[in-house]
Amino acid sequence: MDSGISSAMAFGALLRENPEAAHIYDTCTPQQKQRLLLKIQSVPVDSMESFVSQLSSAL
Repeated sequence: MDSGISSAMAFGALLRENPEAAHIYDTCTPQQKQRLLLKIQSVPVDSMESFVSQLSSAL
């Protein structure tokens, strides 16, 4: 599986497990969401949990 797709799947799963991060993502503008989605393509799957837990600083 493509690493970008793996990262996107991990991101979605971790958002479902982290209500605070999910709220932050839900309140993002479309432009912020697009930037985040571009960023997660370069985040290794094993680093995604840390990325999601620090989502507010990733914006």
